[in-house]
Amino acid sequence: MSDLSSIEKLKFEKLFGMNSGYVIDLTRYMNSVAVDGESKTAVVGAGAYFRDVEDAALAHGLFFAGYPSSNRICGIGGMLGNNASGEKSLRHGATGVNVISLEVVLADGSVTTLTRKQLTEVNSEREQKTLALYEEYAAALRDAIGDVKKCASGYRLDEVVKDGVFSEIPLMVGSQGTLGIITKATLNLVPLPEHVGLLVVSAQSLEDLSDIIATAYEHNPEGLETFDKNTFARARVHLSEYAEKVVPYVDVNAELFILIQLSEDTAEATATQAAACYESLLSKGYFVKQIQEPVDVEAAWMVRRNSFTLMRDHNEEGFRAMPCIEDVIVPLPALGTFIHELIAILEKREITYGFHGHIGDGSFRVVPIFDFRKETLTDDIFGLMDDVFALIKRLRGNMSADHSDGIIRTPFLESFYGSTLAGAFAEIKQIYDPENRLNPGKKVGGVKEDILKTLQR
Repeated sequence: MSDLSSIEKLKFEKLFGMNSGYVIDLTRYMNSVAVDGESKTAVVGAGAYFRDVEDAALAHGLFFAGYPSSNRICGIGGMLGNNASGEKSLRHGATGVNVISLEVVLADGSVTTLTRKQLTEVNSEREQKTLALYEEYAAALRDAIGDVKKCASGYRLDEVVKDGVFSEIPLMVGSQGTLGIITKATLNLVPLPEHVGLLVVSAQSLEDLSDIIATAYEHNPEGLETFDKNTFARARVHLSEYAEKVVPYVDVNAELFILIQLSEDTAEATATQAAACYESLLSKGYFVKQIQEPVDVEAAWMVRRNSFTLMRDHNEEGFRAMPCIEDVIVPLPALGTFIHELIAILEKREITYGFHGHIGDGSFRVVPIFDFRKETLTDDIFGLMDDVFALIKRLRGNMSADHSDGIIRTPFLESFYGSTLAGAFAEIKQIYDPENRLNPGKKVGGVKEDILKTLQR
Protein backbone atom coordinates (compact mmCIF):
# COMPACT_ATOMS: atom_id res chain seq x y z
CA MET A 1 0.00 0.00 0.00
CA SER A 2 1.19 3.49 -0.73
CA ASP A 3 0.19 4.82 2.68
CA LEU A 4 0.05 2.59 5.75
CA SER A 5 -0.22 5.39 8.31
CA SER A 6 -3.94 4.90 8.89
CA ILE A 7 -3.73 1.16 9.46
CA GLU A 8 -0.66 0.89 11.66
CA LYS A 9 -2.74 -0.73 14.39
CA LEU A 10 -3.84 -3.56 12.16
CA LYS A 11 -2.07 -6.77 13.05
CA PHE A 12 -0.48 -8.39 9.99
CA GLU A 13 0.33 -12.06 10.32
CA LYS A 14 1.68 -14.56 7.81
CA LEU A 15 -0.64 -17.36 8.76
CA PHE A 16 -1.81 -20.44 6.96
CA GLY A 17 -3.98 -18.58 4.49
CA MET A 18 -5.42 -20.06 1.34
CA ASN A 19 -2.95 -18.30 -0.95
CA SER A 20 0.32 -16.35 -0.81
CA GLY A 21 -1.07 -13.24 0.87
CA TYR A 22 -1.03 -12.02 4.43
CA VAL A 23 -3.89 -12.48 6.86
CA ILE A 24 -5.01 -9.35 8.71
CA ASP A 25 -6.18 -10.31 12.19
CA LEU A 26 -8.59 -7.75 13.66
CA THR A 27 -9.72 -9.85 16.61
CA ARG A 28 -7.25 -8.41 19.12
CA TYR A 29 -7.75 -4.65 18.78
CA MET A 30 -10.87 -4.13 16.68
CA ASN A 31 -13.36 -6.26 18.59
CA SER A 32 -15.43 -3.62 20.39
CA VAL A 33 -19.19 -4.10 20.80
CA ALA A 34 -21.56 -1.29 21.83
CA VAL A 35 -25.31 -1.88 21.79
CA ASP A 36 -27.86 0.93 22.06
CA GLY A 37 -31.13 -0.59 23.15
CA GLU A 38 -33.13 2.58 22.53
CA SER A 39 -32.08 3.02 18.89
CA LYS A 40 -31.86 -0.76 18.35
CA THR A 41 -28.38 -0.50 16.88
CA ALA A 42 -24.94 -1.92 17.54
CA VAL A 43 -21.56 -0.40 16.68
CA VAL A 44 -19.10 -3.27 16.39
CA GLY A 45 -15.52 -3.81 15.35
CA ALA A 46 -15.02 -6.15 12.43
CA GLY A 47 -12.84 -8.31 14.67
CA ALA A 48 -15.69 -9.04 17.09
CA TYR A 49 -17.12 -12.52 17.29
CA PHE A 50 -20.81 -12.71 16.55
CA ARG A 51 -21.44 -14.48 19.86
CA ASP A 52 -20.26 -11.35 21.70
CA VAL A 53 -22.59 -9.18 19.63
CA GLU A 54 -25.42 -11.63 20.23
CA ASP A 55 -24.89 -11.74 23.99
CA ALA A 56 -24.77 -7.94 24.21
CA ALA A 57 -27.90 -7.55 22.08
CA LEU A 58 -29.86 -10.21 23.97
CA ALA A 59 -29.35 -8.20 27.16
CA HIS A 60 -31.60 -5.59 25.51
CA GLY A 61 -34.08 -8.12 24.12
CA LEU A 62 -32.62 -7.67 20.62
CA PHE A 63 -30.68 -9.69 18.07
CA PHE A 64 -28.89 -9.30 14.75
CA ALA A 65 -30.82 -11.23 12.12
CA GLY A 66 -28.11 -11.97 9.55
CA TYR A 67 -26.36 -14.71 11.50
CA PRO A 68 -25.46 -18.07 9.87
CA SER A 69 -25.61 -21.54 11.42
CA SER A 70 -22.04 -21.09 12.67
CA ASN A 71 -23.22 -18.23 14.86
CA ARG A 72 -21.24 -19.20 17.97
CA ILE A 73 -17.89 -19.34 16.18
CA CYS A 74 -18.17 -16.90 13.27
CA GLY A 75 -16.92 -13.31 13.22
CA ILE A 76 -18.58 -10.07 12.20
CA GLY A 77 -15.88 -9.43 9.60
CA GLY A 78 -16.59 -12.72 7.88
CA MET A 79 -20.32 -12.12 7.96
CA LEU A 80 -19.80 -8.74 6.30
CA GLY A 81 -17.30 -10.14 3.83
CA ASN A 82 -19.67 -12.83 2.61
CA ASN A 83 -23.00 -11.08 3.23
CA ALA A 84 -24.03 -13.94 5.49
CA SER A 85 -27.59 -14.96 6.18
CA GLY A 86 -29.37 -17.73 8.02
CA GLU A 87 -32.51 -19.00 9.66
CA LYS A 88 -33.82 -15.52 10.58
CA SER A 89 -33.07 -13.91 7.22
CA LEU A 90 -36.29 -15.06 5.60
CA ARG A 91 -38.14 -12.33 7.49
CA HIS A 92 -35.38 -9.85 8.33
CA GLY A 93 -32.96 -10.10 5.42
CA ALA A 94 -29.27 -10.93 5.07
CA THR A 95 -26.39 -9.18 6.82
CA GLY A 96 -26.05 -6.44 4.20
CA VAL A 97 -29.57 -5.04 4.42
CA ASN A 98 -29.10 -4.70 8.18
CA VAL A 99 -25.96 -2.56 7.87
CA ILE A 100 -26.42 1.14 8.57
CA SER A 101 -22.84 2.26 7.94
CA LEU A 102 -19.32 0.89 7.48
CA GLU A 103 -15.88 2.18 8.37
CA VAL A 104 -13.50 0.99 5.66
CA VAL A 105 -9.77 1.26 5.02
CA LEU A 106 -9.33 1.58 1.27
CA ALA A 107 -6.42 0.22 -0.73
CA ASP A 108 -4.59 3.58 -0.69
CA GLY A 109 -4.64 3.61 3.13
CA SER A 110 -7.37 6.23 3.46
CA VAL A 111 -10.26 5.66 5.85
CA THR A 112 -13.82 6.34 4.76
CA THR A 113 -17.30 5.86 6.17
CA LEU A 114 -19.87 4.36 3.84
CA THR A 115 -23.51 5.30 4.38
CA ARG A 116 -26.52 5.95 2.17
CA LYS A 117 -26.95 9.28 0.40
CA GLN A 118 -29.02 11.03 -2.21
CA LEU A 119 -27.76 10.86 -5.77
CA THR A 120 -27.16 14.61 -5.68
CA GLU A 121 -24.61 14.01 -2.89
CA VAL A 122 -22.41 11.68 -4.96
CA ASN A 123 -19.22 13.72 -5.18
CA SER A 124 -16.00 11.73 -4.97
CA GLU A 125 -14.33 10.34 -8.07
CA ARG A 126 -14.69 6.82 -6.67
CA GLU A 127 -18.43 7.27 -6.15
CA GLN A 128 -18.94 8.84 -9.56
CA LYS A 129 -17.11 6.00 -11.32
CA THR A 130 -19.12 3.45 -9.36
CA LEU A 131 -22.37 5.20 -10.26
CA ALA A 132 -21.38 5.23 -13.93
CA LEU A 133 -20.79 1.46 -13.83
CA TYR A 134 -24.15 0.99 -12.16
CA GLU A 135 -25.88 2.89 -14.93
CA GLU A 136 -24.08 0.84 -17.58
CA TYR A 137 -24.36 -2.67 -16.16
CA ALA A 138 -27.07 -2.89 -13.47
CA ALA A 139 -29.89 -4.06 -15.74
CA ALA A 140 -27.80 -6.79 -17.35
CA LEU A 141 -26.49 -7.91 -13.96
CA ARG A 142 -29.98 -8.19 -12.48
CA ASP A 143 -31.00 -10.44 -15.35
CA ALA A 144 -27.86 -12.59 -15.07
CA ILE A 145 -28.25 -13.05 -11.31
CA GLY A 146 -31.51 -14.90 -11.93
CA ASP A 147 -34.93 -15.02 -10.30
CA VAL A 148 -33.59 -15.59 -6.80
CA LYS A 149 -34.31 -14.05 -3.41
CA LYS A 150 -30.66 -13.39 -2.58
CA CYS A 151 -27.24 -13.57 -4.18
CA ALA A 152 -23.68 -13.25 -2.88
CA SER A 153 -21.99 -13.90 -6.21
CA GLY A 154 -19.89 -11.35 -8.05
CA TYR A 155 -20.07 -7.69 -7.04
CA ARG A 156 -23.62 -6.45 -6.31
CA LEU A 157 -23.32 -3.42 -8.52
CA ASP A 158 -27.04 -3.74 -9.22
CA GLU A 159 -27.85 -2.66 -5.64
CA VAL A 160 -25.72 0.49 -5.51
CA VAL A 161 -28.80 2.62 -6.23
CA LYS A 162 -32.19 1.86 -4.72
CA ASP A 163 -35.18 4.20 -4.66
CA GLY A 164 -32.98 7.11 -5.66
CA VAL A 165 -30.49 6.49 -2.85
CA PHE A 166 -26.82 5.73 -3.55
CA SER A 167 -24.71 3.49 -1.33
CA GLU A 168 -21.47 1.55 -1.62
CA ILE A 169 -22.52 -0.67 1.30
CA PRO A 170 -24.10 -3.35 -0.96
CA LEU A 171 -20.88 -3.36 -2.98
CA MET A 172 -18.55 -3.63 0.03
CA VAL A 173 -20.62 -6.18 1.95
CA GLY A 174 -20.09 -9.49 0.18
CA SER A 175 -16.89 -8.36 -1.55
CA GLN A 176 -14.73 -10.68 0.60
CA GLY A 177 -12.20 -8.00 1.43
CA THR A 178 -11.31 -7.40 -2.21
CA LEU A 179 -12.41 -3.74 -2.31
CA GLY A 180 -11.45 -2.54 1.15
CA ILE A 181 -10.82 -3.61 4.73
CA ILE A 182 -13.94 -3.22 6.84
CA THR A 183 -12.93 -2.20 10.37
CA LYS A 184 -16.23 -1.16 11.96
CA ALA A 185 -19.94 -1.48 11.26
CA THR A 186 -23.13 0.02 12.61
CA LEU A 187 -25.81 -2.65 12.54
CA ASN A 188 -29.58 -2.62 12.80
CA LEU A 189 -31.00 -4.90 15.50
CA VAL A 190 -34.51 -6.33 15.77
CA PRO A 191 -36.59 -7.39 18.78
CA LEU A 192 -36.17 -10.96 19.90
CA PRO A 193 -39.35 -12.94 19.16
CA GLU A 194 -41.04 -13.89 22.40
CA HIS A 195 -43.50 -16.38 20.94
CA VAL A 196 -42.62 -19.09 18.42
CA GLY A 197 -44.21 -22.23 17.05
CA LEU A 198 -42.42 -24.98 15.13
CA LEU A 199 -43.81 -27.42 12.58
CA VAL A 200 -41.87 -30.15 10.81
CA VAL A 201 -42.95 -31.52 7.44
CA SER A 202 -41.66 -34.87 6.18
CA ALA A 203 -41.54 -34.43 2.40
CA GLN A 204 -42.11 -37.84 0.85
CA SER A 205 -41.81 -36.62 -2.73
CA LEU A 206 -39.46 -34.02 -4.17
CA GLU A 207 -42.21 -32.89 -6.52
CA ASP A 208 -44.14 -31.58 -3.51
CA LEU A 209 -41.48 -29.12 -2.38
CA SER A 210 -42.64 -26.00 -4.18
CA ASP A 211 -46.21 -26.51 -3.00
CA ILE A 212 -45.13 -27.16 0.60
CA ILE A 213 -43.12 -23.94 0.65
CA ALA A 214 -45.87 -21.95 -1.06
CA THR A 215 -48.38 -23.25 1.49
CA ALA A 216 -46.08 -22.31 4.37
CA TYR A 217 -45.63 -18.82 2.91
CA GLU A 218 -49.37 -18.24 3.23
CA HIS A 219 -48.88 -18.18 7.01
CA ASN A 220 -46.06 -15.63 7.34
CA PRO A 221 -43.26 -17.97 8.51
CA GLU A 222 -40.27 -16.53 10.32
CA GLY A 223 -38.04 -19.37 9.16
CA LEU A 224 -38.08 -22.23 6.63
CA GLU A 225 -35.14 -24.63 6.92
CA THR A 226 -34.41 -28.14 5.70
CA PHE A 227 -32.13 -31.18 5.94
CA ASP A 228 -32.31 -34.34 3.84
CA LYS A 229 -32.60 -38.04 4.68
CA ASN A 230 -28.83 -38.64 4.38
CA THR A 231 -28.07 -35.88 6.86
CA PHE A 232 -30.72 -37.15 9.27
CA ALA A 233 -29.38 -40.70 9.02
CA ARG A 234 -25.97 -39.46 10.13
CA ALA A 235 -27.56 -37.40 12.88
CA ARG A 236 -29.20 -40.53 14.29
CA VAL A 237 -25.74 -42.09 14.61
CA HIS A 238 -23.49 -39.16 15.50
CA LEU A 239 -25.95 -36.72 17.11
CA SER A 240 -28.37 -39.24 18.52
CA GLU A 241 -29.10 -37.34 21.73
CA TYR A 242 -30.89 -34.76 19.57
CA ALA A 243 -31.95 -36.73 16.50
CA GLU A 244 -33.86 -39.35 18.48
CA LYS A 245 -35.96 -36.61 20.04
CA VAL A 246 -37.01 -35.62 16.52
CA VAL A 247 -37.92 -39.14 15.37
CA PRO A 248 -41.45 -39.15 16.89
CA TYR A 249 -42.36 -36.10 14.80
CA VAL A 250 -41.21 -37.30 11.37
CA ASP A 251 -41.51 -40.04 8.79
CA VAL A 252 -37.93 -41.32 8.88
CA ASN A 253 -38.28 -42.64 5.32
CA ALA A 254 -39.07 -39.21 3.87
CA GLU A 255 -36.81 -37.57 1.30
CA LEU A 256 -36.20 -34.47 3.40
CA PHE A 257 -37.52 -32.60 6.40
CA ILE A 258 -38.69 -28.99 6.51
CA LEU A 259 -38.75 -26.91 9.68
CA ILE A 260 -41.36 -24.13 9.63
CA GLN A 261 -41.00 -21.58 12.40
CA LEU A 262 -43.82 -19.12 13.02
CA SER A 263 -43.71 -16.08 15.25
CA GLU A 264 -46.28 -13.38 15.94
CA ASP A 265 -46.60 -10.59 18.50
CA THR A 266 -48.60 -12.62 21.01
CA ALA A 267 -48.71 -16.24 22.13
CA GLU A 268 -52.32 -16.49 21.00
CA ALA A 269 -51.59 -15.13 17.52
CA THR A 270 -48.59 -17.44 17.15
CA ALA A 271 -50.62 -20.49 18.20
CA THR A 272 -53.40 -19.52 15.79
CA GLN A 273 -50.96 -19.09 12.92
CA ALA A 274 -49.21 -22.38 13.67
CA ALA A 275 -52.53 -24.22 13.82
CA ALA A 276 -53.67 -22.68 10.54
CA CYS A 277 -50.41 -23.62 8.81
CA TYR A 278 -50.67 -27.15 10.21
CA GLU A 279 -54.22 -27.56 8.93
CA SER A 280 -53.33 -26.19 5.50
CA LEU A 281 -50.52 -28.70 5.07
CA LEU A 282 -52.48 -31.59 6.55
CA SER A 283 -55.45 -30.92 4.27
CA LYS A 284 -53.17 -31.43 1.28
CA GLY A 285 -52.05 -34.81 2.56
CA TYR A 286 -48.60 -33.82 3.80
CA PHE A 287 -46.98 -35.50 6.80
CA VAL A 288 -46.75 -32.63 9.29
CA LYS A 289 -46.52 -32.38 13.05
CA GLN A 290 -46.07 -29.57 15.52
CA ILE A 291 -43.19 -29.75 17.98
CA GLN A 292 -44.21 -28.11 21.24
CA GLU A 293 -41.84 -29.41 23.90
CA PRO A 294 -38.96 -26.89 24.18
CA VAL A 295 -36.35 -29.65 24.47
CA ASP A 296 -37.63 -31.24 21.27
CA VAL A 297 -37.74 -27.88 19.47
CA GLU A 298 -34.10 -27.32 20.39
CA ALA A 299 -33.25 -30.85 19.25
CA ALA A 300 -34.71 -30.22 15.79
CA TRP A 301 -32.72 -27.01 15.44
CA MET A 302 -29.54 -28.74 16.63
CA VAL A 303 -29.85 -31.29 13.83
CA ARG A 304 -30.35 -28.51 11.29
CA ARG A 305 -27.53 -26.32 12.61
CA ASN A 306 -25.09 -29.23 12.66
CA SER A 307 -26.01 -30.53 9.22
CA PHE A 308 -22.78 -29.50 7.52
CA THR A 309 -20.63 -30.80 10.37
CA LEU A 310 -22.40 -34.16 10.17
CA MET A 311 -21.51 -34.51 6.50
CA ARG A 312 -17.98 -33.16 6.92
CA ASP A 313 -16.72 -35.02 9.96
CA HIS A 314 -17.97 -38.58 9.62
CA ASN A 315 -16.60 -40.01 6.38
CA GLU A 316 -14.63 -43.16 5.63
CA GLU A 317 -10.86 -42.90 5.30
CA GLY A 318 -9.86 -41.16 2.09
CA PHE A 319 -13.25 -39.50 1.61
CA ARG A 320 -13.77 -35.79 2.26
CA ALA A 321 -16.55 -33.27 1.97
CA MET A 322 -15.70 -30.70 -0.68
CA PRO A 323 -17.67 -27.44 -0.46
CA CYS A 324 -17.95 -26.43 -4.11
CA ILE A 325 -21.68 -26.46 -4.86
CA GLU A 326 -22.68 -25.85 -1.23
CA ASP A 327 -24.26 -22.44 -1.74
CA VAL A 328 -26.51 -22.73 -4.78
CA ILE A 329 -29.91 -21.05 -4.88
CA VAL A 330 -32.88 -21.49 -7.23
CA PRO A 331 -36.30 -19.86 -7.68
CA LEU A 332 -38.90 -21.35 -5.34
CA PRO A 333 -41.09 -22.77 -8.16
CA ALA A 334 -38.05 -24.74 -9.37
CA LEU A 335 -37.27 -26.44 -6.05
CA GLY A 336 -38.55 -29.89 -6.93
CA THR A 337 -37.05 -29.87 -10.41
CA PHE A 338 -33.71 -28.70 -9.09
CA ILE A 339 -33.35 -31.33 -6.37
CA HIS A 340 -34.58 -34.11 -8.65
CA GLU A 341 -32.04 -33.25 -11.36
CA LEU A 342 -29.30 -32.53 -8.79
CA ILE A 343 -29.66 -35.99 -7.27
CA ALA A 344 -29.56 -37.51 -10.76
CA ILE A 345 -26.26 -35.70 -11.45
CA LEU A 346 -24.74 -36.83 -8.14
CA GLU A 347 -25.85 -40.43 -8.52
CA LYS A 348 -24.68 -40.62 -12.13
CA ARG A 349 -21.25 -39.53 -10.93
CA GLU A 350 -21.49 -41.97 -7.98
CA ILE A 351 -20.96 -39.18 -5.45
CA THR A 352 -22.26 -39.56 -1.90
CA TYR A 353 -24.03 -36.43 -0.70
CA GLY A 354 -26.17 -34.71 1.87
CA PHE A 355 -27.96 -31.40 1.66
CA HIS A 356 -29.61 -28.90 3.94
CA GLY A 357 -30.24 -25.19 3.84
CA HIS A 358 -32.52 -22.19 3.82
CA ILE A 359 -35.24 -23.73 1.69
CA GLY A 360 -37.54 -20.76 2.23
CA ASP A 361 -35.16 -18.74 0.07
CA GLY A 362 -34.48 -21.60 -2.33
CA SER A 363 -30.94 -21.84 -0.93
CA PHE A 364 -29.30 -25.26 -0.58
CA ARG A 365 -26.14 -26.49 1.13
CA VAL A 366 -25.27 -29.41 -1.13
CA VAL A 367 -22.35 -31.32 0.42
CA PRO A 368 -20.70 -33.78 -2.00
CA ILE A 369 -18.30 -36.39 -0.59
CA PHE A 370 -15.32 -37.17 -2.84
CA ASP A 371 -12.76 -39.96 -2.79
CA PHE A 372 -9.55 -37.93 -2.52
CA ARG A 373 -7.46 -40.97 -3.44
CA LYS A 374 -8.79 -41.10 -7.00
CA GLU A 375 -6.60 -39.92 -9.85
CA THR A 376 -9.69 -38.38 -11.42
CA LEU A 377 -10.45 -36.22 -8.35
CA THR A 378 -9.88 -32.92 -10.13
CA ASP A 379 -12.02 -33.90 -13.10
CA ASP A 380 -14.71 -35.20 -10.74
CA ILE A 381 -14.91 -31.90 -8.85
CA PHE A 382 -14.78 -29.61 -11.86
CA GLY A 383 -17.19 -31.83 -13.80
CA LEU A 384 -19.72 -31.74 -10.97
CA MET A 385 -19.44 -27.97 -10.68
CA ASP A 386 -19.91 -27.53 -14.43
CA ASP A 387 -23.01 -29.75 -14.42
CA VAL A 388 -24.64 -28.16 -11.37
CA PHE A 389 -23.90 -24.57 -12.37
CA ALA A 390 -25.33 -25.25 -15.83
CA LEU A 391 -28.46 -26.65 -14.17
CA ILE A 392 -29.01 -23.68 -11.89
CA LYS A 393 -28.36 -21.24 -14.72
CA ARG A 394 -31.01 -23.01 -16.80
CA LEU A 395 -33.43 -22.73 -13.88
CA ARG A 396 -32.48 -19.03 -13.40
CA GLY A 397 -30.78 -19.69 -10.11
CA ASN A 398 -27.34 -18.63 -8.93
CA MET A 399 -24.04 -20.16 -7.80
CA SER A 400 -23.95 -18.40 -4.44
CA ALA A 401 -26.62 -17.31 -1.99
CA ASP A 402 -24.57 -16.58 1.14
CA HIS A 403 -20.98 -17.82 1.00
CA SER A 404 -19.75 -15.69 -1.92
CA ASP A 405 -17.22 -16.82 -4.52
CA GLY A 406 -13.80 -17.19 -2.94
CA ILE A 407 -11.17 -19.40 -4.51
CA ILE A 408 -13.69 -22.07 -5.40
CA ARG A 409 -16.25 -20.19 -7.50
CA THR A 410 -14.34 -17.18 -8.83
CA PRO A 411 -12.96 -19.18 -11.80
CA PHE A 412 -16.55 -19.94 -12.84
CA LEU A 413 -17.84 -16.35 -12.75
CA GLU A 414 -17.09 -15.55 -16.38
CA SER A 415 -18.75 -18.69 -17.72
CA PHE A 416 -21.81 -18.00 -15.57
CA TYR A 417 -22.16 -14.24 -16.09
CA GLY A 418 -20.48 -13.83 -19.47
CA SER A 419 -17.41 -11.84 -20.46
CA THR A 420 -19.15 -8.44 -20.38
CA LEU A 421 -20.22 -8.67 -16.74
CA ALA A 422 -16.97 -10.35 -15.74
CA GLY A 423 -15.32 -7.30 -17.26
CA ALA A 424 -17.59 -5.06 -15.17
CA PHE A 425 -16.41 -6.86 -12.03
CA ALA A 426 -12.83 -6.20 -13.11
CA GLU A 427 -13.64 -2.50 -13.59
CA ILE A 428 -15.02 -2.30 -10.06
CA LYS A 429 -11.90 -3.95 -8.70
CA GLN A 430 -9.78 -1.44 -10.63
CA ILE A 431 -11.64 1.50 -9.05
CA TYR A 432 -11.20 0.33 -5.46
CA ASP A 433 -7.96 -1.66 -5.63
CA PRO A 434 -6.00 -0.70 -8.76
CA GLU A 435 -2.85 -2.51 -7.62
CA ASN A 436 -4.73 -5.74 -6.85
CA ARG A 437 -3.41 -6.01 -3.29
CA LEU A 438 -6.59 -6.85 -1.44
CA ASN A 439 -7.36 -10.57 -1.42
CA PRO A 440 -6.17 -11.17 -4.99
CA GLY A 441 -7.74 -14.04 -6.88
CA LYS A 442 -11.15 -13.60 -5.28
CA LYS A 443 -14.02 -12.19 -7.35
CA VAL A 444 -11.60 -11.19 -10.11
CA GLY A 445 -8.63 -13.02 -11.63
CA GLY A 446 -9.10 -16.42 -10.02
CA VAL A 447 -8.22 -19.53 -12.03
CA LYS A 448 -8.89 -23.23 -11.54
CA GLU A 449 -5.24 -23.81 -10.64
CA ASP A 450 -5.94 -21.88 -7.43
CA ILE A 451 -8.52 -24.49 -6.51
CA LEU A 452 -6.01 -27.29 -7.06
CA LYS A 453 -3.70 -25.72 -4.48
CA THR A 454 -6.43 -25.93 -1.85
CA LEU A 455 -6.95 -29.62 -2.58
CA GLN A 456 -3.32 -30.28 -1.66
CA ARG A 457 -3.73 -28.88 1.85
